[in-house]
Amino acid sequence: MNISANSIAAADSNIVRIAGDAERLCQSIAPLSDVRPGVLTFIGSKATADIISVAHLTGATAVCTEDVAAMIGPEREATLLIATNARLVFMRAARTFFAPEDPAAGVHPSAVVASDAIVDPTAYVGPGVFVGAGSRIGANAIIHPNVVIYDRVIIGARVIVNAGTVIGADGFGYERNEAGELEKFPHLGGVVIEDDVEIGSNTSIDRGTLGNTVIRQRARIDNQVHIAHNVVVGEDAAVIAQSMVGGSVAIGPRAWLAPASVVMNQVRVGADSTVGLGAVVVKAVPDGQTVMGSPAVSDAEFKANRRALKALLEA
Repeated sequence: MNISANSIAAADSNIVRIAGDAERLCQSIAPLSDVRPGVLTFIGSKATADIISVAHLTGATAVCTEDVAAMIGPEREATLLIATNARLVFMRAARTFFAPEDPAAGVHPSAVVASDAIVDPTAYVGPGVFVGAGSRIGANAIIHPNVVIYDRVIIGARVIVNAGTVIGADGFGYERNEAGELEKFPHLGGVVIEDDVEIGSNTSIDRGTLGNTVIRQRARIDNQVHIAHNVVVGEDAAVIAQSMVGGSVAIGPRAWLAPASVVMNQVRVGADSTVGLGAVVVKAVPDGQTVMGSPAVSDAEFKANRRALKALLEA
């Protein structure tokens, strides 16, 4: 790859100006710790002058903010792509110019696809994948190796499912009978994954009991996440590693569930809300609110409780 700094800037309106040689070529991409001539790198807004001073920026191109550019100075002989959101610009440049190509469309010979399943001819289905009866995989979807897609699962266009994930298995639904034994609730629903969703590796998304479990468009589900039956994950929401989302939970658009968070059955997590790291949500989270702790409370209440506890311990 040989892409000029000027070409990178032309592709993203978040770049407000170029400092240095606009025709400098970028042959590769690397972190600041491994920067060298011909490399495109990123310098975050939290970088200190000491960190920047030891970076070998001569001959490199760096995406940064105005504040960081002022710390670098022209004497470093680097090209600076100065942006309003430097991390976003760098991420886009990495994806557009340096990321490997998607796998070619087609079904790998070792995949098992039910006779009545429908796989769009532009989709990729990798080695060891299983696609059950009545399931559909949409245009330009990418199903990585050893994914299991049970019966009656609908996967939309441009969905990415990473290795080892299981979609459409029965959820955990039981009722004790007269003898105290657990009788299973039949899971007759399916799973609907809308367009442009990305799902990590070794994640489980259960089918619905009567209706469907639904992952709305552009949602992001991380690695090792459990999504129980009848859950609805809203548009552009993010559910991050090792989170557990209980049955019939509704997660609003653009909500953010931090790693190892737990949401109890039938709870609503509002739009634009944030569930903190390791939080245990047992009641509804209003739109736009951040909750923390176990049981989860608003961030203001959580911090007040911590201050009160600290004062009590120090008394």
